[in-house]
Amino acid sequence: MSSADTPHVTPARRYLWVLAALLTLLALSAGTAFLKLGPFNSIINLSVSVLKTLLVMAVFMHETGARNLTRLTSALGFIWLAMLLALSLLDFLTRAVLPAPW
Repeated sequence: MSSADTPHVTPARRYLWVLAALLTLLALSAGTAFLKLGPFNSIINLSVSVLKTLLVMAVFMHETGARNLTRLTSALGFIWLAMLLALSLLDFLTRAVLPAPW
């Protein structure tokens, strides 16, 4: 059996660091919910959620050591999600405000 056939084992220390980072980001997003930051509240919380998503993808989904086809599939999934969100936002922003019929 060659070294290429043996599975890669991720050390537990890496998972503990990721757990600490995810809990810290959770505390940050929960803490900013109590602060009155105006529109920056959403920006900060969305940034934190993107960081948490990237952490989970990199460590638990093993995207850093994945094949190119797996990376392409993940990237296309995010592009599709961005297109759906952009079209939904475009639909919402271009609607005319109609008065209530009563």
